[in-house]
Amino acid sequence: MLLESIKLHNFRQYKDTSLDFAQDIQGKNVTIIIGENGSGKTTFLQSFFWCLYGITNFKDQIVLNKDEAYNMTPETPRDVYVELKLKHGDNQYTITRKQKFRKDNSNNVKADGNSVCEIVKKDSTGNDLFIEATKREATINSILRNELARYFFFDGERIETMGKEISGYKKTEEFAEAVEGLLGLKGMQKAIEHLNGGPKNSVIGKYNQQYDSSSDSEVKQLTEIINECDDKIIFMENRISEIESENKKADEIKYNKQEELKEYQSSKELQEEKEKLEKEIKSENLNKADAQKDICREFNIQSTSFLSAGLIKPAFDILVKLKISGSDIPNITDKTIQYLIDHKRCLCGTCLSEGSAELEEVKKWFEVLPPKSIGNMVNDFKMTARTRFNTLNDFISFRDQKLAKISECDDQITNAEDYIHNNIDPKLNGSDVEEIVRTISSDISECERIIKNNNQDRRELDRNIGGEKNKRESAENQRKELALKNKANRQIEIYKAYAGQIFDKLLNKYNESEKEVRARLENNMNEIFKTINNGDLTVHINNKYQIDVIANNVNGKVETSEGQSISVIFSFITSMIKMSRENRLSSDKDKQELSSDIYPLVMDAPLSKFDKKHIKAVCETIPYLTEQVVIFIKDTDGDLAKEYMSDKIGKSHHFRKISETETVLE
Repeated sequence: MLLESIKLHNFRQYKDTSLDFAQDIQGKNVTIIIGENGSGKTTFLQSFFWCLYGITNFKDQIVLNKDEAYNMTPETPRDVYVELKLKHGDNQYTITRKQKFRKDNSNNVKADGNSVCEIVKKDSTGNDLFIEATKREATINSILRNELARYFFFDGERIETMGKEISGYKKTEEFAEAVEGLLGLKGMQKAIEHLNGGPKNSVIGKYNQQYDSSSDSEVKQLTEIINECDDKIIFMENRISEIESENKKADEIKYNKQEELKEYQSSKELQEEKEKLEKEIKSENLNKADAQKDICREFNIQSTSFLSAGLIKPAFDILVKLKISGSDIPNITDKTIQYLIDHKRCLCGTCLSEGSAELEEVKKWFEVLPPKSIGNMVNDFKMTARTRFNTLNDFISFRDQKLAKISECDDQITNAEDYIHNNIDPKLNGSDVEEIVRTISSDISECERIIKNNNQDRRELDRNIGGEKNKRESAENQRKELALKNKANRQIEIYKAYAGQIFDKLLNKYNESEKEVRARLENNMNEIFKTINNGDLTVHINNKYQIDVIANNVNGKVETSEGQSISVIFSFITSMIKMSRENRLSSDKDKQELSSDIYPLVMDAPLSKFDKKHIKAVCETIPYLTEQVVIFIKDTDGDLAKEYMSDKIGKSHHFRKISETETVLE
């Protein structure tokens, strides 16, 4: 299968876009399409899936261009189609898928029925053949089966997902099926199943149903025993298949829950950190409240001094400057002097007659004794003021100390609240992490319980199947001896013996081929993996197609980084394509038998997870793995890709985003 061209009409943001692919002319087998994020690279890749299989990964399944959808009316439906031209074998195919869309009277756009696929096949003589509708799906699957398409049309996100699946031993059955389908083992597998794939429909199974027991009751009885054993074995094997499906589902759920739990384990740590900070906030708020209470309590005690300080201090400063103290007589007032004047005699006995010099001398005391003289009161005031000043200074110092404590508490509270708001809450999303962790852990335990119970049932079924097979083998041997007595039955035994020998040889051939294919796949993967990912690491594939990365210096499995996991799956896909190509070109008939058709490698943003050094290695490796490579790449990686693959690029295009609803290809 080689891509020739593709045309998109009204498909999402592509109104009328066509693209020709490089055809490996003069060794140029790479088509590169560069575009910025959001320009429509992934949409273009999805157009291949829609054209071939009628499916996309879009959440919005209305693939009609938004401008067309807006402008259409109920009377003017619109068509979407994708036309893909390709070569497969000696034939050329034009595959076109169309979908009509209508708008109802409520302006809702809906698909008018299902999409329709049309296929025109042009053979080597140039004759066109229109494939019937009933054969179109089979025709496409004969070119490339849907389940295998994702290994040839994939994006960086898909590689990342598959990398995680590999590291967790997920989807190993799908990987095995891909190897069988792409590397020629599927045909042998079907032949083996046809010969002896079951007691009813296989060749040997049908022979077992043809014994003539009409003339021999013992043959009839043994045949009934064999059939009964076969029915029981089929029933138990079907139950084992159910158990494997249940275990696979439970194991996938368990794996997903474990991955989810890893995310919430860090969230649990964040939750614990948040609770610790909230306790600190509560403690600081209590400390702050205590400091505020201390200030209020002390203020209540010192309120008089505090409130009067504004009045006392100026008076005190004035009185200190005045020399009033020492000019009065303690405990003597103006009333005492007036008493002496009224009685005209001093305390010393001197007569205080009117107009006498003595009387005038005594009257002078009126100027310095209370109420005109307040020396004593000033002294008392100043003494009291000094006491209050000292007390007030103690309160202010106490208040400042407590205010500093309050400020410190506020800083601690603010810092903790800001950290919770900016660093913790956005990651927790307000969830009760502990409850979520408990629920996830419970789901994991339930999966483990299902797997444990199923495994117990499986062991019991295996024992019972073994018993039934022994019983059947015994009956089969007895019937075989009796069959020799009947000509028709002897003939059946001969046919069964031939079919059995063919089955054994084919099974041995399959086992040898599968082992050889797996070894070659591992070697090719290591060759590509080491080219892309420098380091002392080796890829190992076991018989269940579980892929491990081994550290050579310790000879043990290592946990891979995201980039290494992506390198592993990239190596897996490209190795299969490389081996298929090698088988086609080989002169070894055995390898030719294991070959498949040519397939392109179509990738969306395959370099987005690699650094510059790894991008160089990938770009230098890809063009030599298959006959055709198509790469949709970010504009930031475009120059590097052009530099490293310049001699292999046959076609180069660029997405130009005109608007959110239209992109053109240049």
